[in-house]
Amino acid sequence: MLLKRHMDSDSTPSSFSRAEALIPQAAAFAENAHDGQTRKDSGDPYFTHPRAVAQLVARHSSDPELVIVGYLHDTLEDCKDVTFDQLESQFGKRVAELVQSLTNDEARIAKEGKVPYMRDKLSHLSPDALLVKLCDTLHNTSQSTSGHQVDNYLKIISVLDDRTDLSLVHQELIRDIRATAESRRASGCLKGGGA
Repeated sequence: MLLKRHMDSDSTPSSFSRAEALIPQAAAFAENAHDGQTRKDSGDPYFTHPRAVAQLVARHSSDPELVIVGYLHDTLEDCKDVTFDQLESQFGKRVAELVQSLTNDEARIAKEGKVPYMRDKLSHLSPDALLVKLCDTLHNTSQSTSGHQVDNYLKIISVLDDRTDLSLVHQELIRDIRATAESRRASGCLKGGGA
C-alpha cells in the first residue's frame, strides 16, 4: 500500500516508513483479535469491517498511523484480551491513544443513551480520531439494514455541524455519510426507522 508522504511537525520520513511497515502487522493483529466475531447485520466475519475502515482512512489520509488505527479501532472495545499497553508496545503511544479515544464507555452509554453519548463523544474527538470515526460511521451506514440505526448515525453526526475545526476531508466524509444514508433509504433496503 503506497501512501503519499505528508508530515506534521512531529513526523519524520523515517517515522512514516516505520508506521507504513506496521500496517500489515496491524491488519493481522486485528484479524486475529476479531477471530470468531461476526457482523450483526450480515453475519460476515467481523474483520471485514476494520479492513474496510482502514481502506477508507487510506483513501482520505496519507498518515499511516491513522490507517493502523482504522484496523485497530474496535479492538479495545470488542476484544477482551487486547489492552492499551499491548497496542502501545506494538504500534506506539499515538496509535494506542487514538484507539482508546475511539473506544466507547459502555457505562456512560447505559446511563446517557447511545445517541447523546456519541454526540458528546464526536464533539470532543481530536481531528485525527474524528477522521477514523467518520470512516467507521460511513462503512457502518453503508452496511446497515436498520433504518433506525441509520437515522441514529445521522443524528449523531449532526452535532458536527457546529464544529469549526473540520477539514475539507471531514466535511467530505460527513457528506458521504448523509448521501449513503439517503441512497440506502431510497433503495428500500432499510427496515424500520424514519422517512
